[in-house]
Amino acid sequence: MRSDHSRERGEEGRLVDVAFNDAQRARQGDVFIQPDDRYVVRGMKGREHIFEMVGELITSLNRSNQAHLLKLRRGERRPITEEEFAIFQERFK
Repeated sequence: MRSDHSRERGEEGRLVDVAFNDAQRARQGDVFIQPDDRYVVRGMKGREHIFEMVGELITSLNRSNQAHLLKLRRGERRPITEEEFAIFQERFK
């Protein structure tokens, strides 16, 4: 499901479709959850996408693996569980 914001960004030529493709192709090790209950999907070449739990794209950005690992250490995100990943996959079929 795309938010109004993501539709606008897509119309501006931003790589919104890449975010949804990355989410559909993600393995469990690529998906994390933030304390605000948003998904973080790590894509190729440092791409990172933030989605609401209902599947709406919030934003996409580039983040180094080092910065990602720092967020994990600080508790700003955590790995997704198997059960949570099954739900995630249903939302991004």
